[in-house]
Amino acid sequence: MDATPYIVSARKYRPKDFEAVVGQSHVTETLEHEVASGHLAQALLFTGPRGVGKTTCARILARRINEVHTGPDQDYSLNIFELDAASNNSVDDIRQLIDQVRFAPQVGRFKVYIIDEVHMLSQAAFNAFLKTLEEPPAHAIFILATTEKHKVLPTILSRCQIFDFKRIGLQDIAHHLRFVADKEGIQAEEEALHAIAEKADGALRDSLSIFDRVTAFAQGGVMTYEMVRENLQLLDHSVYFLSVQHMLAGDSTALMLQINDVSDQGFDLHRYIGGLASHVRDVLLAKHDATVALMDVPDTLKAQYREQAAATSPGFLAQALKALSQCDLSYRASSNPRLLVEIALLEVAGYGQGEELAEKKKPSSAEVSPADSPKSPSDSTSNQFTPSDSNSEGQEPVKEVDIDPLVEVSVSPKPPSLVDEPADSESVPNASPPASGTLKEQGERHVTPASLAEAFDAPEDAAEVKMPGEALPVTDAASIQALPADPAPAAEVPPKVTSDGSRRPRSSFSLKAQLRPASAISSGDEVSEEPVETEVKRLTPFSQNSLETAWLDTVKIMEDRPVIHSVIAKTIPILEDDFRVRISVENRVQADYLEGVRDELVGALRSMLDNDAVRLLAVVEEGASNAKIVYTPEERFQFLLEKNPHLAEFRREFKLDLE
Repeated sequence: MDATPYIVSARKYRPKDFEAVVGQSHVTETLEHEVASGHLAQALLFTGPRGVGKTTCARILARRINEVHTGPDQDYSLNIFELDAASNNSVDDIRQLIDQVRFAPQVGRFKVYIIDEVHMLSQAAFNAFLKTLEEPPAHAIFILATTEKHKVLPTILSRCQIFDFKRIGLQDIAHHLRFVADKEGIQAEEEALHAIAEKADGALRDSLSIFDRVTAFAQGGVMTYEMVRENLQLLDHSVYFLSVQHMLAGDSTALMLQINDVSDQGFDLHRYIGGLASHVRDVLLAKHDATVALMDVPDTLKAQYREQAAATSPGFLAQALKALSQCDLSYRASSNPRLLVEIALLEVAGYGQGEELAEKKKPSSAEVSPADSPKSPSDSTSNQFTPSDSNSEGQEPVKEVDIDPLVEVSVSPKPPSLVDEPADSESVPNASPPASGTLKEQGERHVTPASLAEAFDAPEDAAEVKMPGEALPVTDAASIQALPADPAPAAEVPPKVTSDGSRRPRSSFSLKAQLRPASAISSGDEVSEEPVETEVKRLTPFSQNSLETAWLDTVKIMEDRPVIHSVIAKTIPILEDDFRVRISVENRVQADYLEGVRDELVGALRSMLDNDAVRLLAVVEEGASNAKIVYTPEERFQFLLEKNPHLAEFRREFKLDLE
């Protein structure tokens, strides 16, 4: 057995100059230039995560200062003092340090004081250190190191030159581990070193400690990835690739079995969720060449990531990242973490299944442009409007017009004189021919109305849905509008039949009322429009008290909008016939505000009252119904006095004062 005592790699390979420091070039180069130029601050603060080289750089800087200003052959060990603030954090320790600072160095020009873990000093110790740190002697330089800068007093921070140390990258740690392995004569796989670097989480000291542990486990053999994964309890990348495949396919059964398998192997599901989120992020980065460099994975796996990225969409990956991140945040607070993980993965699997179904529904290349494909005789006849065989004599037949399948026919309503015709009448107005050429020749051309007013003056009750059993009359070439390549089929809506048996076309939205000037509405007018007739499903009766309760709940919904809330909070709804709700407002401005949230108010009332026939009418009333609001005691007394004159005599009799 070798008599040389064993030294851990973190101490054995600790850098002795700035060139050997790993991953902190932005700090080491700055310090080297300051030392060379002599422009060195008298108080420096090194801050950053653990194991990134703060104390190492402080010792190197202390030695470099004495080498430059004292000489390399001089003994300057007495000029460097190191204090551990974690165990020497009292006021007495700082006072003892201040007493030592007063004496000049025996050799050289500077004394360097390194205070490690400075955030552990007490409040009194910080206060005692303030004056010396602000105005130190010319021969004293303080180097403070901490992992928690936010715990250091701002007055201390303002007196120091701050250097932020960053986490060391995976590639830098892996390269340094390869250097140590070559020095020690240890054979190690690249994936094994990369796994150790990933486990270290940016701390070089932690990676060297893990390296020593795995080296002892290997017993002088080759350090393989499987060996590192087994020793460090790491999940294989194949597990994450398989999880994403199951989520893309929407295979919830396979996901549940995989979660059970991961749990049975003793792995922490929290670590599994975090690893899966990192994996999904890497898949997203692999979709573009510009972001591949941001991936912290071995080069041997990048091709596999690219292959999986090609099979996924950015939308699915974004939804998966959102669900997995939320699960990671809620894991610690959950009473049933496994159920939380299963719900998150099933939710992501639902996104994947939705994308798979959408992919299957996409039209083939042959279906994208049917207009360009040759038509058979049967196809041409199917795209023509033919008159009904049941047309009675004396009725003019409808012209057959060749319609392109990508063109929508907008149906114009019957004139008012024809609305009251019997339902069994099949008379159809003649189709006016196109202005030039046939409709087939016009293709997908969109014909604009002659003027904006002409478009707005269309009949308010325009029928936009084909009635069962009726042929579609083509009124004008302006009625033909282009449709998308794959229009969704419109659901047939049964016609409304009036009391005399005639068909009544369904009402549609009209812009006429929107163009009505505000001046046309006077006090006492109803400002609401006739709502679009909809199919009524729920007709649960309700009382005035139920209406007022539902109105109060509706007012609470609008609390986040102060203006609307102030308008509706002081109104009382009145129940009228046919489930009509009338509310009174003071002026046209309030009516306009109500008009903007009409749909939300009606929807909320219908939901709370379980009645789809509820309608809301806002009425402007400038009368007694909107009495003046009283505030002061005198105003309240005068308001009551108008209603009961005997109050004045009652007040004089008992000599009452207003409060």
